[in-house]
Amino acid sequence: MNRILPLALFTFLVIIFRCIGSKFPETLPNFQPLAALFFCGAIMAKDWRAWAIPAAAWLVTYPVNAIITGNAQFLEPEAFTITAVAFAVVFFFGKSMAPKHIATTLAGAVVAALIFHLITNLAAWIGSPMYPKTFEGVVQSLWTGPVGSPVPSWVFLRNMVGANLIFTAIFLSARFALPSFSAAPATSPAR
Repeated sequence: MNRILPLALFTFLVIIFRCIGSKFPETLPNFQPLAALFFCGAIMAKDWRAWAIPAAAWLVTYPVNAIITGNAQFLEPEAFTITAVAFAVVFFFGKSMAPKHIATTLAGAVVAALIFHLITNLAAWIGSPMYPKTFEGVVQSLWTGPVGSPVPSWVFLRNMVGANLIFTAIFLSARFALPSFSAAPATSPAR
């Protein structure tokens, strides 16, 4: 029971932060823990939990995000698939880094945010008629966003970098403060 409670609390907090980030898309767009969760899960967990916990948190909150934001685009299979691919790449990038020093891990969190931003925005450039299929269209998708968008793309990137740094630091702190999920239960020495 003492190993399940921290995991349940952790999952609950991830879902809450995901919903808060979705509720305020104009002021906190993309300030969510999911990319950091996929990245850190790959670094910290050694078994199926490395991908299962982040995937479960994402799958539970994905439809909630669409409902809270009122953006049915999130429910389209293409958007779901692109996001899944971006999280998978972030996960495997995290696997390639494990284990490293704290500073290297935090720098990796920034790179993970850049990777996610590049994948999702390049896919938007390729698939959306809002962007011209030119170099300027790529820059627009990565930096300014569609014409008339109230929030430029760079704000999404800035918030994701900030969220990845903050949540990665929190996850690293929790790693040292909470009991290990892979450790065997302590036994008393034989007498």
